[in-house]
Amino acid sequence: MPDAGDPQVGEEGRRTQELAALYAVSAAMNQALDEEQALSQALSRVLQVMALESGRIYLLDDKTQQLALVAAAGNPLFLDPDEATIRPGECLCGLAANGGEPLVAVDAGDDRRVIRPDCRRYTQHSCASVPLLAKDRVLGVLHVVTRQGTTLSSAEIALLRSAAAQIGFAMENMRLREEARRAEALSAVIAEMHHRIKNNLQTVADLLSLEMLNSTSPEARRSLHDSINRIKSIAAVHRLLSSEQLRLTDITELARQVSEIALGHLTRPGQEVQAEVTGPPIYLPSKQATALALVMNELIANALEHGFSGGLSGLILVGLQQDGPRISLTIVDGGHGLPPGFDLTKNSGLGLQIVRTLVEKDLDGTLRLERLPAGSCATVTFYR
Repeated sequence: MPDAGDPQVGEEGRRTQELAALYAVSAAMNQALDEEQALSQALSRVLQVMALESGRIYLLDDKTQQLALVAAAGNPLFLDPDEATIRPGECLCGLAANGGEPLVAVDAGDDRRVIRPDCRRYTQHSCASVPLLAKDRVLGVLHVVTRQGTTLSSAEIALLRSAAAQIGFAMENMRLREEARRAEALSAVIAEMHHRIKNNLQTVADLLSLEMLNSTSPEARRSLHDSINRIKSIAAVHRLLSSEQLRLTDITELARQVSEIALGHLTRPGQEVQAEVTGPPIYLPSKQATALALVMNELIANALEHGFSGGLSGLILVGLQQDGPRISLTIVDGGHGLPPGFDLTKNSGLGLQIVRTLVEKDLDGTLRLERLPAGSCATVTFYR
């Protein structure tokens, strides 16, 4: 039979104990329903496998920067519920959390670092505080107490360090899974919200359409018609947000939808005007995307109303470019072009006034209109 005093047998026994402890900790963490239950079960497994008197787990509170007691097991004589928090640098646990390394008191009742009354009752007991680490960040502390008259060996300290690392790793994974679950739930809520907003906007547009059909005033019909297009442009933003489940909108795809809406509602019977959108996918937050959708709608409507007046047919080129945070939108039409002496600050109607306000106030950008040899060019520049 192998000799129990054989160093090789002792090493094998230590490894067996370590593997048993780590497996028990891992199983406890994976089977628990929540973090508190997982920590409580993991602590119990550590005490059981290592035959320790009692133990606690403290977690670092990001707001208070104190260690808060979340799990306790073992001899109830050493578990004082009134001492539920530890300040950084206080007692063995606070010092271990600050230094990020395990600390051991051979006799807790005779160690000057042990200052809390509850801990000083561990006379003739050895105790250890081991940081719970995740990616070199301290999450908390594992604190254990040995049986009376026993001390922790270097091999047991190594085992506690391994167990603490396993707990810290499992905690990080649990938190990441919870964050992913919450993000997925939030994404679904946001998508549903945008879907409902899109439907509500469509309802408003339909009501305005009925009002427009019943109106006998050409000016009122024209105003309602313009408002319907603006509402549908905003709805296009929320259609993208709800279908892609994103809080960012691809404004290049948005430009295609806005162009389709504008051409579908503003071209005259028999008039053939096409829109060609070019540019890479560019993603913007919903607020900027909504403002840009209205800007594109007004500029395309302006090109159709003035550039292609009289039933003129042609092509509208919509280009989007991104250079770092700088984004530019160009809308070029091959129509009649701007009238001679046109001044944006003096000659703009309601549509261009809306564009200027959105570009300058919402996008914090610039708008430039140019007369071309054949047609005109509108350029909007802003930063993401």
